Amino acid sequence: MLSAMRKNMKSLSITLWLVIASFIATIFLVWGMQSAGPGTGGGLAVAATVNGEPIPQLEFQQAYSQQREALRQIYGDQWKEDLAVTLGIRQQVLDSLITARLLVQEAKRFGLTVSREELAAAITQDPQFAQDGKFSPERYRRLLDANRLTPERYEETIRRNRLRQKLAALIQASAKVSETEGWQTFRAAKEKVRVAYVSLPRSEESKTRLENLRARAGQQKTPWKKLMQNSGLKPEQPKPFVFGAAVVDPRDSQGFHLAILRLKEGEISPVVEEGTSYFLIHLLDREDVTREAYEKERDTWMEQLLAEKRQRIWAIWVQELKRRAEIEITQELA
Repeated sequence: MLSAMRKNMKSLSITLWLVIASFIATIFLVWGMQSAGPGTGGGLAVAATVNGEPIPQLEFQQAYSQQREALRQIYGDQWKEDLAVTLGIRQQVLDSLITARLLVQEAKRFGLTVSREELAAAITQDPQFAQDGKFSPERYRRLLDANRLTPERYEETIRRNRLRQKLAALIQASAKVSETEGWQTFRAAKEKVRVAYVSLPRSEESKTRLENLRARAGQQKTPWKKLMQNSGLKPEQPKPFVFGAAVVDPRDSQGFHLAILRLKEGEISPVVEEGTSYFLIHLLDREDVTREAYEKERDTWMEQLLAEKRQRIWAIWVQELKRRAEIEITQELA
């Protein structure tokens, strides 16, 4: 199925890319319907209300149909109607519309606006509408017609997206990365370690067995090699790896790596309980990262860390915004 998707992705028409760019590129982009103001709706059926503002059923159905059509063309012959249910497309579309409403509401609360000049620049500088390197009004209208979008509806979509970008920049402005944080995260990501470890499936018997081994190592100062020989267990000793590398089962990985971070060279960990297993880990040595190596990558590394922190701040803020909102879903999603 994945190979079929890749093949179909390459052959997508520019009009379909307009559809995909308008919806998938950001979960907050709203499909072509101008929103009614809070408290309006004229008795029309609604899919949901967000702090009293309705999302018309017609808007939801249009967004869902366009998203479904985009995915149908991506999947090609592999598309089946039940995939829309499996992928949860209806839920994703409605959640996107709800989130978009909330962000527009918040942008207005912060006093953010999009001028006519900004809107015009966003459209005329879009390469999808360019011909011979310049904006083509004819191409613009043709592409919108092909996707059954009026200029007014498309421009409203762009306006909302620009508001979201301004709001995101405002919220993310608090993100900072210190030199200490940059150096420490660089070391954690680049420093290689060598370990030996034993693991047993999670059970009380396994836990007790490893705890007894750990106690003997602490009380009698028994070397790791002798400890393992006496235990009858066969330790694993992978090649040197960086923090987070795929060394153990992904379900066990987080606790395994965090335990290694806490160890000093030569130490044996307490019994580590994570996912499906219990571990006893011996840190053999660390291959230290030099400050010179950090300085070579410092600017790129700090920029990457800052981008990641901004994204985390934004995601947490949006989640909290949705938690505090009064949202009523009337659309049947099954």
